[in-house]
Amino acid sequence: MSETPTTSVLSDGTIMRLVREGRIKIDPWDETLVQPASVDLRLGDSFRVFHNYRVTSIDLRDPPQNLTEEVKVDSGDPFVIHPGEFALGRTMEWVELPEDIVARIEGKALWVDTMVPTPGGWSTMGELEVGDEVFAPDGRAVPVVATSEVLEGRECREVVFSDGNAVTADVGHQWVVYTHDDRRRGRTRIVTTADMEGHLRRGKDYRFHLAQAAPVEYPERDLPIDPYVLGVWLGDGTTTKAEVTCADRPILDELELAGYAVTPASGPISYRVGGVGHTRDLHTGQYVANESLQSRLRAMGVLGHKHIPADYLTASVAQRRALLSGLMDTDGYVDTQGRCDLTTINSYLADQYFELIASLGYRPKRAVKAATLYGRLCGLSYEVQFTPHEMVFRLPRKLARQRLTQRFNFGRSITEINPTPTKPVRCIEVGSPDGTFLITRSFIPTHNSSLGRLGLIVHATAGFCDPGWKGTLTLELNNLTRVPIKLYTGLPIAQLSFMTLDAPALRPYGHEHLGSHYQGQVEATESRYGGDRARST
Repeated sequence: MSETPTTSVLSDGTIMRLVREGRIKIDPWDETLVQPASVDLRLGDSFRVFHNYRVTSIDLRDPPQNLTEEVKVDSGDPFVIHPGEFALGRTMEWVELPEDIVARIEGKALWVDTMVPTPGGWSTMGELEVGDEVFAPDGRAVPVVATSEVLEGRECREVVFSDGNAVTADVGHQWVVYTHDDRRRGRTRIVTTADMEGHLRRGKDYRFHLAQAAPVEYPERDLPIDPYVLGVWLGDGTTTKAEVTCADRPILDELELAGYAVTPASGPISYRVGGVGHTRDLHTGQYVANESLQSRLRAMGVLGHKHIPADYLTASVAQRRALLSGLMDTDGYVDTQGRCDLTTINSYLADQYFELIASLGYRPKRAVKAATLYGRLCGLSYEVQFTPHEMVFRLPRKLARQRLTQRFNFGRSITEINPTPTKPVRCIEVGSPDGTFLITRSFIPTHNSSLGRLGLIVHATAGFCDPGWKGTLTLELNNLTRVPIKLYTGLPIAQLSFMTLDAPALRPYGHEHLGSHYQGQVEATESRYGGDRARST
């Protein structure tokens, strides 16, 4: 008798134990395919194509024979399923179940409003089309090669991360994660939202972590103001003029090196930046815009309304680093452990600081604190905290304080998975080697949609594998797209989860009184329906 709890879904540890004991057999067995509550199954080399031209209809009282033909593919060669085509395939794995365990095979999307960074700016899951580009976790642009339709009525969850951000995904959406054990072994695993739900803790620690993305490679921009200079003005500048309040001569030297004249203004540490004198219109005599910093700030719409223009947030890595250095030299702080924060009393600016820092491959967190002046409460301040693995200052006194000798904790933990009302969801497939791309203004990596969300519907010919089952599993493959889809042997194609029965089956699959026509199948197997119950079992 099984020692496992009755009528329960088996966990990864129990699955691996039962495989080691020989009670469950999966051949070939690859422990890396085990998910928290399931095992990934791969596509085999046997397919069946339908010759529909041979019959005018299918009469279930007398099913036609030889309606399909088996096709086998060599390793590395594709099986091409064309638009509108229906075919059968099989799993690579042979599965055997004991008499008290059944298995469920499921052959996987993000809310359409989920923000997605692209080289041209921000888009959403609902707006992306084939041929658009998104970012892979290595920061490079990759093409969108397929999209699904918008899916309604999906069971959804809110996935919450350790930096406080959240994403709405359906229960079948895939994530590339690692555990502490995975990190030691230098590997990752692909799990669904449902796989992680209920398994988020390992003692006091969070179980699942997402790797940190590299800086995203937006194109070089033709920017009207040097990004370091803009950062200094945003940090310590007068909101309505091209002046900065600064007691650090090295910052003023950096402004001059960028080509902006620095001259004393009204206060002892107040300086006018980039002044070129007034320019008058020859006909009207009125002052007009010129090449001064004041004119450029006004043209950009930031005078009287401090913010980071979109072109600066989507500029090249070097330009964004210069912008961050200007901000950190003025409003930034670093402690002796290398932990940094960037503070502002402007909540909108804080959100932009967060996006800028995340886009450069760091892991920012937000904090809201009481702002005081001379000991009196005067509002709120917003801190964006992060621990960079490289220098983020130019100011020598802050640069000397920053230390890069400590170990850094990269990536995010998944801290909560909460039920949420269903929302319309959609998935894309991208051309990155590992099938991942970045989402949200936190630049969180997530996985390709499953094949089913790309228009290839994968369905098991029987949703349950009965106790006593032996054989490979036949899959129904249906291409709903307008383009051919290439399938390869070894492609993860489905997931198998296991449940215990309250007692061993009296007549398990293969029992002499059942017939069990599919027992022991080793290839993609066509229907053996015979028009009556006795022949179809």
